[in-house]
Amino acid sequence: EAQDAIKAAALLRPPLTLDRAEALLTVLDPYRRRASLPSGGNPLHGLVGQSPARLHELTMRHAAPILLDVLLPAAREHMMDRLVGALRPLEAEEGARQDGGLPSAVDLAGAMRTMIGALRGAGRQHALAVIDAVVEDSRSMVQQAAGIGQGAGQAAGQPNTIGELSHTLLRLEALRLILETLGARSPALLALAYQSRRVARLALRQAATAINGFVRERNVMTLRDSLQVIARIDSLIVVALRILDSLQAHEEEATPFVKVADEEALDDYVEAIVRLSEALVQLTNRTLASPDFDELLFVALLRKIKWLYRFCDRLGHDRRPKALDELRDYLGLQAAMLGRHCAEALSGAVGDPALMDRLMPRADELVLLLGDVGRLKVRDMLSARIAAAREGLGSGG
Repeated sequence: EAQDAIKAAALLRPPLTLDRAEALLTVLDPYRRRASLPSGGNPLHGLVGQSPARLHELTMRHAAPILLDVLLPAAREHMMDRLVGALRPLEAEEGARQDGGLPSAVDLAGAMRTMIGALRGAGRQHALAVIDAVVEDSRSMVQQAAGIGQGAGQAAGQPNTIGELSHTLLRLEALRLILETLGARSPALLALAYQSRRVARLALRQAATAINGFVRERNVMTLRDSLQVIARIDSLIVVALRILDSLQAHEEEATPFVKVADEEALDDYVEAIVRLSEALVQLTNRTLASPDFDELLFVALLRKIKWLYRFCDRLGHDRRPKALDELRDYLGLQAAMLGRHCAEALSGAVGDPALMDRLMPRADELVLLLGDVGRLKVRDMLSARIAAAREGLGSGG
């Protein structure tokens, strides 16, 4: 039924020709009994030369009962099953590919809108039922998301919630696309936009909470939490882009001299990652040659510097904060200085095999970081210094 609804909608798009009208009735023919229509021959026989308006009127006389009583209700139920409740749109798309090629929710929403348009607005209650259910479900979804990380034994800002919130945000954006395709009016679209902004703000605030925890306390547990947050770079980019889109579209009404909540949440997060970047740079410089600092943790620090740089570099948007440009340049410069520091340490470690063994894996990771942040001259210099040091170790010098 969902597939036939899409086929029928494709044939209903103007201009309607006699060939397409006959093809439409062929698609609908299996449903004639369910719409209490008698089976029979071609009802459009002998209509060659009729005007498009007359042809549309006669075609819809036979098609409308099936569209209204069979295909639109079927499309409505199919959309409800796919969109409302536990099933997520992204998962539904995956299920559709595995389940006989069921049409996507977006395609079916477009088909519903086309059928309702061809019926001059009749059957719109089916689209409204989907729209109302999606808006209500989005509220429940956000209420559930707002409780993530707040249960017993969980601290606010727990980093493993960022991915969940980002997934919820993507689901809300997919639902908004479907409502737009259905032809939803402004109140429904504004309601969904508001819910997605709530989730984006919540994700940024939780990220900032975890990051600020490390900046304040500087212990291993808070460091682990902040590093796990930054590891969610793709999720954080999705969240930040949603906030920037809302600022550009003025979705939230601004008041004089007061930041809107979206801008405040983004600015707080940016301030947090600036402080985190400074702390990570200080820590990596201090522990580069330290024998007591965990090897894997040092590698993790360098990779988080890389991910912070990538966040600043990839978040392309007209409304991106200027502080991100400054942070990107700062991270690139500090990586270059760290590379030179490492090269000097390698030169100073000649004759100390234990220190050289400790520096080598850290230097290798630094080479990767320097390439990622575009500091190629320093990368090549450090690579040459590493090669010379290895050659010296190999010759026993």
